[in-house]
Amino acid sequence: MDESKIEKEIFALTGGLSICAFRILLDTGSVRATVPMLRGVWGCALRDLDLSAYEIMFEGYRPNMTPNFGRLNLPLYVMRPAPPNPDFAPAIELLLLGKACRYDNVALEAFELATKAGLGKWREPFRVRKVCGVLPDGRQVREPQTWPASDAVSCLLRDVSNSDGLRLDFDAPLRILRRGKLVNVPSFVDMAVAGLRRLYAVSSVSFNMRLSARALEAARRLPVSNWYGQQQDLVRWSGRQKNRVEMRGVTGWLDLPEGAGPFRPLLAACEWTHLGKGTVFGLGNLKLRSLQTQ
Repeated sequence: MDESKIEKEIFALTGGLSICAFRILLDTGSVRATVPMLRGVWGCALRDLDLSAYEIMFEGYRPNMTPNFGRLNLPLYVMRPAPPNPDFAPAIELLLLGKACRYDNVALEAFELATKAGLGKWREPFRVRKVCGVLPDGRQVREPQTWPASDAVSCLLRDVSNSDGLRLDFDAPLRILRRGKLVNVPSFVDMAVAGLRRLYAVSSVSFNMRLSARALEAARRLPVSNWYGQQQDLVRWSGRQKNRVEMRGVTGWLDLPEGAGPFRPLLAACEWTHLGKGTVFGLGNLKLRSLQTQ
């Protein structure tokens, strides 16, 4: 399997992943709200509103509570801070993946219910000021829309060539585990394996096991720089455990001086699906940057 075939098969996987992206402008009063805090009250409201929608979004199950056709059952959403914009802040992005896109109206209704539950120690009510959609190229539009992840891939393929070189930048903690332990110095192979595993779990397209083996070989051959980064942890309050939970991760970057080869579709999709553990809190947020601009 040559590299062009690997790229085509990965691109096909992205075509089987639907994404519905919301950008939500909030008024949280005196509370400095965090993504884990907002995710907690939203999840509680969603569970009370529609248990089936909650199970699909949070656990990746089908409505009849059977596994996803033998695939990994992963949460089918990402919640992350919205890009900095002084005219639209504070704001978050809620990304629904795959089957969760069918419940876009339920997800927003749960957010409205969550505003009444309140935030912080004193459960201060907050307000949803505005909800917009986000297109595959990152532009904000009036209404949320559902689109295939392959559209985001096409945007990247138009803008970035392998001759430019790429930087894989993680400014939110990246949590890739190997044998239950955090990988403190992640390699491109680690990222490719984590990205393919996640894409396979959320895509409706059948996965070719030969692709996995050949992609791993191609990832090992790709010229890469060293990892430059440091440990950065996220501490959140777990309502279920009634305790503070520390999530260890790393931030930093890794360069692909000769480009991403056949992995451009995978990396473009991972800008939306994120990588590794803790993606529901916005961890593993990958940003692709051209080395020409660094």
